[in-house]
Amino acid sequence: MNKFNNYLKSLALFGIIFIIYLFLISILYYFELFSYKTINIINYIVILILFFIAGFKISSLEGKKGYLNGFLISTILIITFCLLSLIISKLEFSSLIYYLSLILSSITGGIIGVTKK
Repeated sequence: MNKFNNYLKSLALFGIIFIIYLFLISILYYFELFSYKTINIINYIVILILFFIAGFKISSLEGKKGYLNGFLISTILIITFCLLSLIISKLEFSSLIYYLSLILSSITGGIIGVTKK
């Protein structure tokens, strides 16, 4: 049960930061402060950082097997993103590469999270 609570804490942290980020980026896009291409680059970097933080958080809570914890938390998030993507649009090869880079970011965060503890 403790492991399940740790995953819920990491997912909740990711969700809260993600919702705040979506609100801020929507405001920036609405007022056209940045171009569409710049917004996409910012989105990619911030999502990579969020996945890194999720992997880092779960691994620091668990204390072992950071690569596995990072992979599991990113898999949960990627499945959610894929389901939303299937509902909204279709999956493409570039989407799969994007999701793979997110998984690698979370695994890296997990490894660093165990090492830093």
